[in-house]
Amino acid sequence: MSTTVDTEAPTQPIEIPTELTESPGRRAPKGALLVAVVLGVGISVGLGVYGKAHTPSNVAINLAGFSSGLAAKAWLASLAFVLALVQLVTALRMYGKLGRSATGATVGFVHRWSGRLAFLLTLPVAYHCIFKLGFQDPSTRVLAHSLFGCAVYGAFAAKVTIVRLHNFPRFVLPVAGGLLFAVLVGVWWTSAVWLYGQNTPAAAATSSPIPANAHAAAGAKVFASAGCGSCHTLAAAKSSGQVGPNLDAAKPGYDTVVVMVTNGGGGMPSFGGQLSKQQIRDVAAFVATSAGG
Repeated sequence: MSTTVDTEAPTQPIEIPTELTESPGRRAPKGALLVAVVLGVGISVGLGVYGKAHTPSNVAINLAGFSSGLAAKAWLASLAFVLALVQLVTALRMYGKLGRSATGATVGFVHRWSGRLAFLLTLPVAYHCIFKLGFQDPSTRVLAHSLFGCAVYGAFAAKVTIVRLHNFPRFVLPVAGGLLFAVLVGVWWTSAVWLYGQNTPAAAATSSPIPANAHAAAGAKVFASAGCGSCHTLAAAKSSGQVGPNLDAAKPGYDTVVVMVTNGGGGMPSFGGQLSKQQIRDVAAFVATSAGG
């Protein structure tokens, strides 16, 4: 008994993502890569300039179910990072760098939608950072976070431009995607990872009288220039930040403020390397006097 093979039988079509194909007859327009790069740099610089130039409201936003606005941002950034990992793995599969090349409809669907959802999850974080807090640089970590936060949207715009124009040399898209992933990791590392490592609050010091060489009036200026109002509510400073404790309600004493500002803790960064000892004494006097600690 013999069997025959129907060579005309229909086969399951394989969807090959257009971003992985090259058509010898149709290349991307000359200068298109430069356009993508200039667009990305322009968006990054524009966001940074706006974040630095505009006056932030210093009011934190929060989402239901989270303990604070800072926690909400950390979780959203972490979810975006996980989705970015999914997009990275699916890209490696499509390029045949992780097992057999997989260019079916399912892999392409997961690749596209993981990227879209990751982008959407970053929007509430970006809104809070850019419009509510602005571009800040009180410490190296915060400066790096501000730079990465601006750069991630420029990198995203450049990558989308490259995907839509098609037919660049094959290495261009992986480079653009890798750059976007690296920048997103930078955003996540300087925010969520840092926060998760700050879970143990610093021990509160025993309150003591405010020394004569600590000046509350000068401390008010330090409170404003150091951006303390972006995280804390303090009526005397007309600030309503909700990232950190409400100072009017907490009523910290002078020594407590000195310890927290110097060493950080509980999600608050250390300002011991950014402020002088006199500035720390002054801002501690201002907070303790104003909050009634």
